[in-house]
Amino acid sequence: MFLLRNLELRRDMTVIDLGCGTGFPLFELAERLGKSATLYGIDPWANAMERARQKMKNYGITNVTLLETSAEHIPLAGSSVDLVISNLGINNFENSRAVFGECYRVLKSLGKLTLTTNTTGHWREFYHVFYATLTELGLEEYIPALRHEEHHRGTIDSLSAQLVSAGFRVNRIIEESFEMKFLDGSAFLNHHFVKLGWLASWTALFPSEQLPHIFAALEKNLNAYADVHHGLTLTVPMAFVEGVKD
Repeated sequence: MFLLRNLELRRDMTVIDLGCGTGFPLFELAERLGKSATLYGIDPWANAMERARQKMKNYGITNVTLLETSAEHIPLAGSSVDLVISNLGINNFENSRAVFGECYRVLKSLGKLTLTTNTTGHWREFYHVFYATLTELGLEEYIPALRHEEHHRGTIDSLSAQLVSAGFRVNRIIEESFEMKFLDGSAFLNHHFVKLGWLASWTALFPSEQLPHIFAALEKNLNAYADVHHGLTLTVPMAFVEGVKD
């Protein structure tokens, strides 16, 4: 796993996982670090945290504390943490400036903030078909909003600038890309991950009365694309960015 593969692990670490969700990679890291480590999982999503509590019980993990709260207000003392991680969480922070400020506060001197994120270019093949679908339907006026939604993830440069603004020195940047393959557009649009994390941001761009028409055409065009290309293969560019509190 991209994040875990690039972490530097030591004994007696205190670690925070921001946006821990249902517990990955939090619990995996807790087991890899062993009982000398103390870990905190932070997430405001109540349903996810309830599932995480059950997993923690099932796994028999005792070195993790779950905190159901916003990352903008971390309930830990200043200069008390060795490492803060966030796996894809930055895309869900409403106020990343406040979050990074809190990370800087709680980290010890030379403590590290380590992030992984999808960068601009995520699922570009899907968006290419989406733009073509809107053009086909005569709905070009919605293309700028869709383009903004596609590019809101930002770049390595923009993320690095945010860390520097919060006081961090950017120590490491690692880029990687992988592919997600689906049978066709129908499988993609009905995948639970897409429905949970993406569909609402797309449907919010259009009038409700247009949605059935737009998404029926989009699904048809994605399926046609998949027929030609032997499946729907989507590019996922990733970045690992590490900041140090000097």
